[in-house]
Amino acid sequence: MQDAALAPQAAYEALVAGGEIQTDEAQRHVAARLQHLHDVLAAARKRRKGKAAAPARGLYIWGDVGRGKSLLMDMFFASAPVERKRRVHFHAFMQEVHASIHRTRQDKSGDPVALLATSLAQNLDVLCFDELQATDIADATLLFRLFSGLFDAGIVIVATSNRPPKDIYQGKVQPERFARFIALLESRMEVLALQGATDYRTVQERAARRTYFYPLGEEADRFVAETVAELAAGALPETVNLPVHGRVLTLKAYGGAAVASFHGLCGLALGPADYLAIAERFSTLVVTGIPELSPEKRNEAQRFTTLIDALYERRARLICTAAEPPERLYPEGDGSFEFRRTVSRLVEMQSEGYGG
Repeated sequence: MQDAALAPQAAYEALVAGGEIQTDEAQRHVAARLQHLHDVLAAARKRRKGKAAAPARGLYIWGDVGRGKSLLMDMFFASAPVERKRRVHFHAFMQEVHASIHRTRQDKSGDPVALLATSLAQNLDVLCFDELQATDIADATLLFRLFSGLFDAGIVIVATSNRPPKDIYQGKVQPERFARFIALLESRMEVLALQGATDYRTVQERAARRTYFYPLGEEADRFVAETVAELAAGALPETVNLPVHGRVLTLKAYGGAAVASFHGLCGLALGPADYLAIAERFSTLVVTGIPELSPEKRNEAQRFTTLIDALYERRARLICTAAEPPERLYPEGDGSFEFRRTVSRLVEMQSEGYGG
């Protein structure tokens, strides 16, 4: 692994020189722009004794799954010459945003969005978002106001996304409501396209542990039974109750491992907060019976994507049985494009290097 003190360009070239990644000119260009931002922040810190981050222009890095967006952003984050910085998955951040707004409204203590932006600005100079996307039409005005407040306060934002700003919202209902947010991103951030067809996670990490078993059937059932027996190591199952926003989520567990069906996790009305609670409580999750997905199962597919994102962010281990291999789980139709990131992560989560 690269030295955490290395600036983005040096960190990238060290990985290339060490044979950990292949040379990629598009990645090299993004590393150079991250280096420029790093240098701007370093110069600002020398000039100013107070707030470390000058109102520099942030970066919006978009491209297909597995192109190294998160890797490059993490290089920047590790070496960013500021003390007040945070890296967070956008799903998790929006959960915090909605929880904060709910508390402020209950307290009737003022404009919840303005107060949140002020609070963040008082504690952060750099904010890095992984997988920035807009999925709820109701968030259009919220995102515009919140990001406007963050930019105006001088917070430098670096974000990764699978889509360019103009396509950040893929819903079919009133997409024009995101026009102001899109214009804000394009005007206040440098947009970088990390194009290319190679998914390096797929190329480098196919040598997988047997953690993803397909197809479904008797052999898959035996795989689950043997895996659970190994995880339990003779212990009896216990019932674990996870409190989530005033509700209780109940799972069967063996120590640090939980076992649940796809239907129990994704066929019910669970959300990001539930999946984050699972990922934080358990180091391993066994999911049984993942079906082939389609537009008719769009809600289940979206929940599954959110679950995988939560597990991936916490580096939790996934063991599962499915009807098809990852690349054929959601082969076509509305929603299949968005699912490609999930496919890439499912492949990576099978690898020896996943989980640290």
